[in-house]
Amino acid sequence: MRKIVSVIISVAVISMSIGVNSIFASAAPSGSVASVKSSREHPSIFINNEKLDIYANVTTLGTTLVPMRPIFEAYGMTVEWDNTTKTVTATKGDTKIKLTNNSFDGVVNGNKVVLTQAPSLEPDSNIFFVNLRFISEALGAQVTWSKTVNDASVYINFSE
Repeated sequence: MRKIVSVIISVAVISMSIGVNSIFASAAPSGSVASVKSSREHPSIFINNEKLDIYANVTTLGTTLVPMRPIFEAYGMTVEWDNTTKTVTATKGDTKIKLTNNSFDGVVNGNKVVLTQAPSLEPDSNIFFVNLRFISEALGAQVTWSKTVNDASVYINFSE
């Protein structure tokens, strides 16, 4: 009996530590991914002070994840998805960002960048979640968090 309990606890701990990307990125409600009330776990996102209708989720590590296509398109980027390698490539002008599912290695303009949070593909909805701050700062934006006891907002500002 002790051995069974020990195995169950070990599996739970390993699953939680390995699966943190997909577990916390998959908390999107059923239906529209943009239908979430703002909270500290699901902050509102503003680009140049205009609210973006997008689902955002904060992981236990403090990283804000958002679906890749809406954020890249909101930034005016062209998006290419390679379903075989589970890699997204987004381009705007001279800036090219490449991210692969569950890889801590990103590529910006041909230069490898180590990510603090690997992007992850949510298996049930096939939504690819990416690090909002990383994407925004790679495009030259300033990212600011504003939070209260029950609510949070992320402000992304691009210089004119």
